[in-house]
Amino acid sequence: MATRKQGKRGSAQTRSRKGAGKARPADARRTARAGRAAAASAAPATFYVCRSCVWSESARERDGKRQGTFLLEAVRDLIEAEPLPEALNLRAVYCLNGCKSPCNVGFRSAGKHHVRFSHLTPENATDVIAYARAYQANATGEVSEDETPAAMRGKMTVHTPPIG
Repeated sequence: MATRKQGKRGSAQTRSRKGAGKARPADARRTARAGRAAAASAAPATFYVCRSCVWSESARERDGKRQGTFLLEAVRDLIEAEPLPEALNLRAVYCLNGCKSPCNVGFRSAGKHHVRFSHLTPENATDVIAYARAYQANATGEVSEDETPAAMRGKMTVHTPPIG
């Protein structure tokens, strides 16, 4: 027979007298986390390219365009030649809050770590797409150093754990 016991913050927990055959709260949390991680790897991922990043403070634009726009165009050209998987999306944005270290690209997906890279150039377009694919395929969004393209290593400026 189960009894109800009042826990912290007034929540009720059901426990058996001997605890036989019942999952413990820590086990339940681990199971839930594993389930979220599995769902996260299947969840769509979005990578964001900041189109307003400048070349430098003194030379903000070239040919009337900012560095972010050049990077975005280079990424789009590659995607046109080889489309992204359905679960991977590109989104152009006007700011990723990395203005002091342009050019910025962010990666985000439900249940995964959120990351931002800075100091990128249009020449990094292939690397950005390779990282985006690795990020989407990873269950937690923590792409290993070995899987991170060499040109992007050491340029991660934001790493935020998932909510929950």
